[in-house]
Amino acid sequence: MNIGNAIKDLRQQKGLKQTDFAAQCGLSQSYLSSIEKGRKEPTLSILKQIANALSIPMPVLVFFSLDQEDIDDNKKEAFKMLEPSIKGLINDVFIS
Repeated sequence: MNIGNAIKDLRQQKGLKQTDFAAQCGLSQSYLSSIEKGRKEPTLSILKQIANALSIPMPVLVFFSLDQEDIDDNKKEAFKMLEPSIKGLINDVFIS
């Protein structure tokens, strides 16, 4: 799971600069940068703030942070097949 990459990707897809986005979240730019680079693990309350600032439900943020290592071995093939479609649908509904 890489929550930092997911936050960075979603922030950039929405065209938000890190400094402005950090302010929207009530965080310092350096703290947000540390989260995005995987140096800091955000608390649940910070994840809620970030999801709210991105205008997405927190489970969407968590889904975008999943990677192959998070999936049980016997379900990886199904996840690999479904992931692009699910991410595309979620992008259409929440990101675009």
